[in-house]
Amino acid sequence: MRAITVRTDIFPKTLRAEAKKEKEARICKRLLGIAHLLEGGSRAEAQKISCLTVNNFRTWIKRFNNFGIEGLRSRKPPGRPERLPQDVKEILRQKVLSGPSSEEGLVRYRLTDLQSFLKDDYQIEYAISGLWNKLQELHLSWRTGRQRHPQSTECIQEDFKKTLAKS
Repeated sequence: MRAITVRTDIFPKTLRAEAKKEKEARICKRLLGIAHLLEGGSRAEAQKISCLTVNNFRTWIKRFNNFGIEGLRSRKPPGRPERLPQDVKEILRQKVLSGPSSEEGLVRYRLTDLQSFLKDDYQIEYAISGLWNKLQELHLSWRTGRQRHPQSTECIQEDFKKTLAKS
């Protein structure tokens, strides 16, 4: 097995001081393991201190050599790619904010309407719950205007309020 040399421009005292400040236990253990190695300790003891296997410890040493202390931080995994591109998100947002046009024959958009819009225009399929989550992510919430009876008038309502106040 080929031994990996550890960079020596960062001193063990610095690594231990950073380990004290560190809030994440995994990073703290990695720092202490490498500090032990730099102080002349054995590789096996350093692996025990950092709670890592041989291969994982080797990987972290390589990252430490390349990137320094910041290389010991875990990177966020990339995850699943976004299905809804940014430009389509913005189009969807503007569509919801502007409301349905008179040609569409709708009073307001339902999730099924937006679902069919995405499928017809962009060939993107979303479940109702997924589309709801996407609208929440775009800071859009479901709000409608207060319903009014078609035959109600403002002056009748005001007269009614005035009679209530006299009682």
